[in-house]
Amino acid sequence: MNGQTKIVFVGAGRLATNLSQALKQQGFDIVQIYSRTIGSAQRLASLLSCAYTTSTEEVLPDADVYIYALCDHVLEQIAHQIMAPDAVHLHTAGSMEMSVLGEDKPHKGVLYPFQSFSLEQLVDFSQVPVLIEAGDEKARTVVTKLAHSLSEKVYEADMESRGRLHLAGVFANNFANCMYAIAEEQLHGTNLPFDLLLPLIKQTADKVATMSPRKAQTGPAVRYDNDVMQRHLSLLRNPDEKEIYRLISNNIQNHEN
Repeated sequence: MNGQTKIVFVGAGRLATNLSQALKQQGFDIVQIYSRTIGSAQRLASLLSCAYTTSTEEVLPDADVYIYALCDHVLEQIAHQIMAPDAVHLHTAGSMEMSVLGEDKPHKGVLYPFQSFSLEQLVDFSQVPVLIEAGDEKARTVVTKLAHSLSEKVYEADMESRGRLHLAGVFANNFANCMYAIAEEQLHGTNLPFDLLLPLIKQTADKVATMSPRKAQTGPAVRYDNDVMQRHLSLLRNPDEKEIYRLISNNIQNHEN
């Protein structure tokens, strides 16, 4: 399948950059990049040595697979402008139905790599969970082969399950990173570097790989150390951060009862 399968990527952002290069390394033929911005299209097409376009009217009509790596709010609009009814069309969104790709595409599915991506550092897909869904057997065959060529961890998941996982990822990754940012701000003016927190962060991440996060919980809230908690609140100047501290502490304590 690999060498003979022609793939068009619709999108040229962080996910498309990582996924397209990973698939090319596995022998798939990336034939074109579409992006609304010419700079992004040119950049990724140069990395892949393929054609590019900024017009949906110029998207190649004869590819075997179209992979949509777009923001959720433009996915439906762009997908409806691309006509290739015999091809397999796959979107990469965690919280969108297959039907968003359009009724004119009978062979559609989802290829959802569950990871955070950047342009600066390519991801090793071999350990990235990849969630798949398919609307028919043709799409299932294609998306299954694509997923297994990328990763050892492939799971079938419908939109509700993917949506729950996406929500979990926001808490585990995006919100956790926001906590890191708040933590860094607390050290401003102390001459203490954020690096001091890295062993603590790593230890917690290592623990939750082997036990329930609730069982791994430590800190003043789980100990009901109200004196320490009040001192912490007195150090916080931002009202939103005070409320975050209270809400998370309450959540910890409510789950200890």
